[in-house]
Amino acid sequence: MSQARSLGRLIDANGNRASEGLRVLEDVARFLLDDGSLSGMAKQLRHQVRQAIPPEAIRDRDTAGDVGTALTADGAMARARLVDLIRANAARVSEALRAAEEACKLANQPASAAQLEQIRYRTYQLESGMLSRLPAWLLLRIRLYALVDTSLTDDAPGVAGAVVRGGAGAVQLRSKDLTQRAYRELAGRVQEAVRREGGLFIVNDHVAVAHALHADGVHLGQDDLAIHDARSVLGAQCAIGISAHTPAQAAEALAGGADYLGLGPMFQTATKAHEPARGAGLLDEVQDCLRAHARRASYAIGGLTLERVRALRPRLPHGVAVASALCRASDPERTASEFLSLLEPDELP
Repeated sequence: MSQARSLGRLIDANGNRASEGLRVLEDVARFLLDDGSLSGMAKQLRHQVRQAIPPEAIRDRDTAGDVGTALTADGAMARARLVDLIRANAARVSEALRAAEEACKLANQPASAAQLEQIRYRTYQLESGMLSRLPAWLLLRIRLYALVDTSLTDDAPGVAGAVVRGGAGAVQLRSKDLTQRAYRELAGRVQEAVRREGGLFIVNDHVAVAHALHADGVHLGQDDLAIHDARSVLGAQCAIGISAHTPAQAAEALAGGADYLGLGPMFQTATKAHEPARGAGLLDEVQDCLRAHARRASYAIGGLTLERVRALRPRLPHGVAVASALCRASDPERTASEFLSLLEPDELP
């Protein structure tokens, strides 16, 4: 087979691969994110790929003789989260475009190569735009996660807004005493306060309330609804967090599609008096588990003070979740800022 025909097959195959990936992204943006702008961008890029592929390349297509059609990669069918679906297809598109671009250079098709290069750059923008719509992705940038517990404060909306102004990127409302109806009413006010300041709002336990409010996430305990059941109610966009007290629980949660973990309790705490303290050793024990999965946020939790966070900082895989130290602070905004100052990304491993 001539080099020209081989290059044609390579260009054609990668043009198809890029178009398929863009179609997936287009439909995710359209049907799951309800974002016409991002869907339109993906559709435009898909058409541009077709235009950029030299027309003679399709003549060299030989699907029957392609030795790569039977090859598969480990994990190719593992798509437990929308984040994973978007990242996998964006990678598929960008890799295919780069391969086609380089082949076009060898085939003396500089105009096509230049077009494919520009489409590749715009695909990066498309991926970023889609991921920015997902709380699960945004949590990766959040180091300070606040728990506002009604057993610790009588002004949940006020504390929630203050800690976000101080630097907490996410706030979970926790209340074990309120009825679900009363919790929903309070959650609506807390969510308004959190979002007004630019934070993410997380519902504790109540999947139905998270669904009703279109909350950014829900946090589940080991005895709460299973992840796949919660996902069937909440849809693909809502972040789902799990409390993990052992490495086995952490591994099970991540394999099941959890978007983030609450690891602890690190120290004994009044709000989780029934749960024994796990200590910093838990953070060491889950490191390999966290590395084995796609990037997920994780938060050490339980009895954390500024002094304890300072001591834990070198061992933190991601960030911390703080309740009492924020809810009972005389100035929650300032205290949140002090916690955040200990959690700058360049200070973590």
